[in-house]
Amino acid sequence: MAKQNAKSTATDIQNLFDPRGYQNVFKTWASMNERMANIAVEAGTRSTDIASETAKEAFGNIREVSQVRDEAADYGKAYSDFVQKQMDLFMRTAQNLADVTKQAGSETTDLASKAGEEIANKAAANAEGAADKASSAAKKAA
Repeated sequence: MAKQNAKSTATDIQNLFDPRGYQNVFKTWASMNERMANIAVEAGTRSTDIASETAKEAFGNIREVSQVRDEAADYGKAYSDFVQKQMDLFMRTAQNLADVTKQAGSETTDLASKAGEEIANKAAANAEGAADKASSAAKKAA
């Protein structure tokens, strides 16, 4: 009988750590990494779109300022308008990029918080299950 209890206890000890529980933790971690990558890709895509539109508008401004004028005084006005347009473009672009960064940061913080809670809960459940199995194995061994 003692031999059977020892064998049962050894089996119970081997089963203390349920690999399925840890697979769930790793799946949660992988899912978080996937969502994090999606946030980064989306922010990169939006930033690229902003940069592209900014470049197109800047080239349009250059085209406009480089046109031939009838009067010499018109060149000063054209240059002044160009500088103002470029400054406005810079300000809008900086604001748009800041908005993308802010949104990505907010999404990342939210995701990390939720994933951290989920992983902690799963790890705690796994530890509790292992403790219950260890207690049961100890009782059987006694």
